[in-house]
Amino acid sequence: MRIRLEDLPGHEGLVGLRMPDGSLTVAPEAQPDEPADTPRTGRTGAATDEHAPTPTAYRAMCSCGWTGSRDHPPTEEGTWSVTSEWSQHMKPLWAAAAPAWLLNRSDTLRDSVADLTTTWPLQALGVLAEVERWQKPLIERAVVAAREAGASWSEIGTALGITKQSAHERFNAAVRRTSPD
Repeated sequence: MRIRLEDLPGHEGLVGLRMPDGSLTVAPEAQPDEPADTPRTGRTGAATDEHAPTPTAYRAMCSCGWTGSRDHPPTEEGTWSVTSEWSQHMKPLWAAAAPAWLLNRSDTLRDSVADLTTTWPLQALGVLAEVERWQKPLIERAVVAAREAGASWSEIGTALGITKQSAHERFNAAVRRTSPD
């Protein structure tokens, strides 16, 4: 299994192979004529290299360095279990990842305003002032909604690219203002 996600670079789902000596290694890349998510060890866990030892178990791994909490049998069901465990690791990241289609539109707006700045700087300033007028309240509303949904200050800080302390200091007053107590 190799799962690659364009929206979340740096997080590729991998099958870790627990070897008879207890070591953990990443399954080799799929062969060029195999689908990318087909482990080279095959469905039963038997290694394709006849001299290579057969893994005793599979373990979920991610290219970010995360490793699953337990071993799974070296079977097709074990591969599904590894995929499921890796998906659980990815849930909070998917929850905070901006949709690619929206980021593409944002990039288009940014590039257009950058071009406008070189030819019509006053118009560019007008556009940027308008974006700022709606952007700040939207961030505040999104933070309040995230807190109401149970997100931690750490998760909010990560989504904003700042520390949890900075997120708390910047938005705690807004959260308290909208709190029903």
